[in-house]
Amino acid sequence: MVGRKAIHLLREEDRKRVPELRELHIDIGARSSEEARERVRIGDVAVIAGEPLELANDRFVSRSMDNRLGAFIALEAARLVAEAGGAPGDVAACAVVQEEITMAGARTSSYALSPDVAIVVDVTHETGSPGVDVNELGAHRFGEGAVIERGSLLNPAVFELLHETAKREEIPFTVAASARATGTDADAIHLQRAGIPTGGVAIALRYMHSSVEMVQLDDIGHCARLIAAFAQSLSAETSFAR
Repeated sequence: MVGRKAIHLLREEDRKRVPELRELHIDIGARSSEEARERVRIGDVAVIAGEPLELANDRFVSRSMDNRLGAFIALEAARLVAEAGGAPGDVAACAVVQEEITMAGARTSSYALSPDVAIVVDVTHETGSPGVDVNELGAHRFGEGAVIERGSLLNPAVFELLHETAKREEIPFTVAASARATGTDADAIHLQRAGIPTGGVAIALRYMHSSVEMVQLDDIGHCARLIAAFAQSLSAETSFAR
């Protein structure tokens, strides 16, 4: 259990603020510090235990959807390409590590593979829940399909091809704009080697970075279909020059 002082014991001013990390502790039921050290070691990790939950309207709740969803969509897109007989070139689906801290997996994988083009899959904020400002984030609601990202670090030709592919294949989508960094592995990948043309496809997610992240399942399929169709549309003549 993640614990803190009971609300009855808090001062009035402390009840109104979010607790800092140093004010929380993990209670494993140990009788003493000695017993606790027998059960866990310094540096051991912990996660919030929570079973996945299926809700109405094809919606699903679980911890760690960000970015297990991205890994699944990449794999599913590769499966769809293979099922359709392949693409003009090789298609690699990568589940890379440490995006939140160093983007190490994206750096090493993209350097090793040296792809002609890369599509980064991540989550973005769903904007249909109460209190979310669509004027700040744009409108990306459940059921509206893939979210195609564009911004200064993303290759404009890749964006246009994703946009054209979604329209041609009648895949529902919205567009999200980012200024400067995207906050995804695209920020690292586009700088590898002599520069890798990079695009972004996201899935709308509620309650990001919590143990109750929510997604609409058919949006996942739309993202995978879009990336697969994009890969199949490429040819030796495709240019990503800015």
